[in-house]
Amino acid sequence: MRFSGYALALGALALAGCTYDDASDSAASVYYQCDRGPLLTVDYLEGDRVQVQVGDEEPLILPQVPAASGAKYMTARHTFWDRGDEATWTVGRMMPMTCTKVAPKRGM
Repeated sequence: MRFSGYALALGALALAGCTYDDASDSAASVYYQCDRGPLLTVDYLEGDRVQVQVGDEEPLILPQVPAASGAKYMTARHTFWDRGDEATWTVGRMMPMTCTKVAPKRGM
């Protein structure tokens, strides 16, 4: 039974290396200031996904969908559409917000 104990320990060690952290697979955060107030913190993730954090709210993961121009990410309720230094942020049936890429503030 000594062998099975080692095998179990090795298996647990291998699984520990399989944990997934979304923040670790993005290069650097990009910031967008929206015309109606919120600051969006956007992380472009591997696998054609984006993580969007609105102010201090919980971050959202949105998958990429086909777009005529730019890069569009959406769920049933949220849409982030990026075209160069401009982006559009839409929540539900609310009017879309126009957002502009800004430099990160010191300490971010």
